[in-house]
Amino acid sequence: MSDADLFRQYAKEALNGSSKVTDENEKRDLVDLAFTWVQAALASERVLGSSIILSPPAVGPATSP
Repeated sequence: MSDADLFRQYAKEALNGSSKVTDENEKRDLVDLAFTWVQAALASERVLGSSIILSPPAVGPATSP
């Protein structure tokens, strides 16, 4: 398994976790974490010649604690 594949697996796990929590702050944090892992996967692939860049998903308005 490549680093990019491993990072995508981590992203998938974070997104799966975000679908199971009810706290909006925790959900947003897990989606942000998933996005960070996707960015890491893309950066890892970029070393091999890929240059795809994604935008973070819209999850809803951010709220202050």
